[in-house]
Amino acid sequence: MGMHIGGRYRLEALLGRGGMGEVWRAYDPRLDRRVAIKFLPPHLADGHVVDRFHREAQVTARLQHPGITQVFDSGAQDGQLHLVMELLDGRNLGEVLQERASGLPVSQAVDLAAQIADALSYAHRADIVHRDIKPANLMLVAGGRVKVCDFGIAGFVQADSGLTREGSLMGTPDYMAPEQCQGQRVDGRADLYALGCVLFALLTGRPPFTTHGDFRVVMMDHIHTPPPRPAALRPGVPDGLDRLISVLLSKDPGDRPAYAGVVAAQLRDLGSGRTRTTPSTHPPLFTSPATPGPDPRYGYTGRPVPAPAASGFTMEAFYNEFLRPGATEVNPIVTVEGAGTAPDDMAAAAPRALVFLLGLSEKLPEADFRAVKAAVGSAIDGLDEGVSFAVVAGSDYARMLYPETMRLVRAGAATKAEAHAALARLEPVGAAAFGRWLRLADRLLTAHGDAVRTAILLMDLKATAESPEELAAVLASCAGRFSCHARGIGTDWEVAPISAITTVLSGTMDIVMDPSGPTSNLVGELASLIARTRQAFARHLALRVAMPGGGRVRYVKQLIPSVDDLTGHGYQVGPGTSEYPIEVLDGESREYHLLLDLPPGGDEEDEVIAAELSIVLLPPAGDGQTLARLPVPVRRDVEPT
Repeated sequence: MGMHIGGRYRLEALLGRGGMGEVWRAYDPRLDRRVAIKFLPPHLADGHVVDRFHREAQVTARLQHPGITQVFDSGAQDGQLHLVMELLDGRNLGEVLQERASGLPVSQAVDLAAQIADALSYAHRADIVHRDIKPANLMLVAGGRVKVCDFGIAGFVQADSGLTREGSLMGTPDYMAPEQCQGQRVDGRADLYALGCVLFALLTGRPPFTTHGDFRVVMMDHIHTPPPRPAALRPGVPDGLDRLISVLLSKDPGDRPAYAGVVAAQLRDLGSGRTRTTPSTHPPLFTSPATPGPDPRYGYTGRPVPAPAASGFTMEAFYNEFLRPGATEVNPIVTVEGAGTAPDDMAAAAPRALVFLLGLSEKLPEADFRAVKAAVGSAIDGLDEGVSFAVVAGSDYARMLYPETMRLVRAGAATKAEAHAALARLEPVGAAAFGRWLRLADRLLTAHGDAVRTAILLMDLKATAESPEELAAVLASCAGRFSCHARGIGTDWEVAPISAITTVLSGTMDIVMDPSGPTSNLVGELASLIARTRQAFARHLALRVAMPGGGRVRYVKQLIPSVDDLTGHGYQVGPGTSEYPIEVLDGESREYHLLLDLPPGGDEEDEVIAAELSIVLLPPAGDGQTLARLPVPVRRDVEPT
């Protein structure tokens, strides 16, 4: 104790010791605060791990979420790597469960799981996967809040970083997903499996499978043994919660929910309402006829405040900008106008990922073969800068054509040129295995959960390399994860399996009889399909409300085109900031009424920002990009005009 780390932090007390190192409380005199420092075991400090450690720490430090432990600094001293982190005052859920052998109250377990899912959703949007979600890494702090710890220690996957490879095993056996137990590359669905195990433990006092002293036994159980149902072990577990846990514990990651945010929303719907950011009971739409308000259509006066256009979306608010002395309520009516077209700036705001699946056989005439390759090359040339893409050569087992590694690349001059070179090397294939092609596409697209994800299938083959049952199973696992458009080349292919693919995966199907002929429009068709992806993000939006200075949102209601109370669907994404999922179609508008509570006080004539409103892009279309922003300024005035 008293030892200084990095010439800055003074160690004060050992807080804990485990397999991943020691945690100390320390004092940072530069910022006059206490921090936690985690030291990794000395044997981990070899060259490869040091490089990976510092790269992980840099990315982890960018995670700014109330449900994630903040990382401040990293370094190495005396052969030991260390992370400097936020010091938490609380107990981890493993310690809590030791005192509650029969589990926690159902409402508390659901509340905690929803908070964890919210934190995972935020991290997954940044392409970061925890890979070691377990009670010991979940800290219960004041106010019933839970914080996810050890993102920088447990390891994560950052898209296209090359930091993780198949065969690397990381995690805790009691809470490891089947694919993780087998050393396969994992994505956010492995965290959701672990969350299912944690929720199971919170309800029953134990995880679904236990080691019995041999970690290999529990790993085989995760891979092969159906998990017990929590309701069979804990009377009183609601049916909906029991079913959700069963889905989270699916052996095939394709059978689990695709996004942690979806799980968080389901848990909030199943819970008692304690995780909602606002009370479950709300005042009437308008509190009283005398309340100053926004729009003459509703009997109010006030001036409109338009938002600057961004990415094709606009926002406008009507409300009374003056507050009487002592008044704390602001009632803006907010109109959100959807983009009618897809300008270049909107396309840039919608990250997209595309996989071209090519199954061209020796039966296809050489001229048609060349025409299809040229059309794909033209489509790649037309991709917007930064769009992720890959080209897959369909075979019995499906293989990468470009890039050679199992990943997507970002569209740019160099990658487009490399794709053309790969297309020039494309050879015919002998058999079609559509299910395997789709699994490969799903695997590639999974790393881009924040993108509008599309596969385009071009082939002249029949599905002779797999059974209809195999294809049906793959389609069931891929449904809702990406869309697939198919074009049959020539006549030597079957409509039924392609129709099944495009129906389940929300795509289109057509025939291209003569791709090399003068009437062929395959180039234009591919360009049109890709252009549609620019519009595909309009439904994945949220209204973000940031309340500076201690204000709060009492309710959010949609007025037009129909009345819908959105308050209970909101969730907190930062201090004083909540998001409410909304849907605004291209060229249409929506109208929302917000009731905002401001802190009392303030001098007369002072103008304050009651709220900062934003339209943000959510997964799978985006990762929180702001499409429009609108401040709501108000002024206190004794004699409002």
